[in-house]
Amino acid sequence: MWCSSWGWGLKSNPDWELIRRAIQIIEDKKGAHPVVLDLRDTSIPTSYFLIAEGEHPLHVRALAEELLEKLPLEPLHQEGLPEGQWVLLDYGGVVVHLFEREARRFYDLEGLWSDKVVPQPE
Repeated sequence: MWCSSWGWGLKSNPDWELIRRAIQIIEDKKGAHPVVLDLRDTSIPTSYFLIAEGEHPLHVRALAEELLEKLPLEPLHQEGLPEGQWVLLDYGGVVVHLFEREARRFYDLEGLWSDKVVPQPE
């Protein structure tokens, strides 16, 4: 668990607070391998992607439902919840991608944006 050490000076940034809270919820629900991509200097219309995974579609749906219940904001848009392979929750400045493990490997968002991965704190 590395959520509590994230933030390096961005504590007043509401997007970063949402990311930190979402990571904590995901980790508490046994979600795996959270990764943050910083997309602020791209043409993508969001600031950050938060990517994490569940073991199987039911686990992915449970992670998404926990975020929907416990995060202080309602997403502007959501996709994929019934299937549970890839759930997208769009909070404006932060887009959460929850994948089933094999779907995450297949789509490889971290590989597509490898230069945008925010390093995990030590």
